[in-house]
Amino acid sequence: MMFFVKKLPWTSLLLLLFTNSVFGWLIAASEWMSKTDRPWLFWLMGAGYVVLIALALTAPLTLLQTVYGSWIKSDTRAFMSVIIGAFLAVLILCWINVFIRILVLLSAGALARLDLQVAGYKEWQAFVILAVFSLTGFGLGIAGQQGFMSN
Repeated sequence: MMFFVKKLPWTSLLLLLFTNSVFGWLIAASEWMSKTDRPWLFWLMGAGYVVLIALALTAPLTLLQTVYGSWIKSDTRAFMSVIIGAFLAVLILCWINVFIRILVLLSAGALARLDLQVAGYKEWQAFVILAVFSLTGFGLGIAGQQGFMSN
């Protein structure tokens, strides 16, 4: 057990923890959180997003190739993919401040995933480690903001 903890890439995992803490803080401090009577719904959506990032980063590449490879076998589907991709690019440019936050979360997760892969962790172990550190950071950010605002 000690070897398992000792070989963890602590620098990238702490970076992942801190970036998710900032994400949790921003979710808890956003103006639409004060306008709703169900803030737990937004926290649950944020936690789901954090787990989805961890899952996407640890999904096997062959699974992604199978899904996307079978989708683009016809010209119509390829054309639809280009149109949808262009629409997503416009959304990204219009909401660049939101996209930058998402990109920072993805970058920290990808760095931690690469370090876990180099350290020799299996995919399910990497997913559990990423999910635990991400959700812990997200929860710490929410708790920190709530504690800061109550004082």
